[in-house]
Amino acid sequence: MRKPLSMGAIAAFALLISDTAIAAPESNQIRHPQFAQIPSDPPVSTKRSVNLNEEDRHTIREIVLKDRKVQKAPENSKVAIGEAVPRGVNLQPMPEDVTRKIPQLKNNTFFVMGDEVVIVEPKDNTVAEIVK
Repeated sequence: MRKPLSMGAIAAFALLISDTAIAAPESNQIRHPQFAQIPSDPPVSTKRSVNLNEEDRHTIREIVLKDRKVQKAPENSKVAIGEAVPRGVNLQPMPEDVTRKIPQLKNNTFFVMGDEVVIVEPKDNTVAEIVK
């Protein structure tokens, strides 16, 4: 006649089974279960809507930052790709010299903050690229 298993034995057996089920047979490594995280804010899209190479970035810096008339935004604002343009920032049209060399920027606007040129997506007034 068999003896009924105790709760401790059942728990140990369940733990043993779950550890072997989590182990990856091909790598012999034990995977630790991941816990779901509850998002507090919707994720900000960091996808760039403007693709610039290093030569394009150099062209933008040379033309925009050398213009002494260009207005600069307050440096106390933080900007990140995909985020909305901070309030109170004066957006300027892209200079013709830039759009002649980089036609994809024809519809974009920009502002300067410190020594960075922040390119803005015209559809939704979000930061498309930051040229440092």
